[in-house]
Amino acid sequence: MTTTSSIGESDARTAFTSAHAAPGLRIPLPRPRYLGSREHTCLAAAIYYEAHGEGDDGMIGVGHVILNRLGARPAGTTICDVVYEPGQFGWTRRISRKQVAVGKSRQWRAASAIADRLIAGTIADTTSGATSFYSTLQFRKSPPQWAENNEETVRIGNHVFIR
Repeated sequence: MTTTSSIGESDARTAFTSAHAAPGLRIPLPRPRYLGSREHTCLAAAIYYEAHGEGDDGMIGVGHVILNRLGARPAGTTICDVVYEPGQFGWTRRISRKQVAVGKSRQWRAASAIADRLIAGTIADTTSGATSFYSTLQFRKSPPQWAENNEETVRIGNHVFIR
């Protein structure tokens, strides 16, 4: 069974205007972007594969890293472009865009719901603008070399968020 975003494609075009964000929240994307079901699936998949064992807070953090990166990219860049940028997310070396299986598990449904809320701009950025993260399970003794000159913004579960 295939699941799609609860935000329709016509709604997605305006999902980032201040009228759609909860009062006082930073809108994750600074300018309107086209977002269809494919973009939702890319975001949900990244959240799921990177943080499905980290609870809602960890999944929200990972989602914000993707949106923070997207906000820094040129117009026309998509969520899928950010997620599948070579060398950024380990799971993308094993699972191509065409192989992502939209699941029915509780964790997949949670990742999908969080993706909806992030796209709608209704979840505050708890990472303080982080653009990267790493897992303390993978890097137990010290941060990865690529992260050494970055500022740690927050730790959520087994993830360290940096910018």
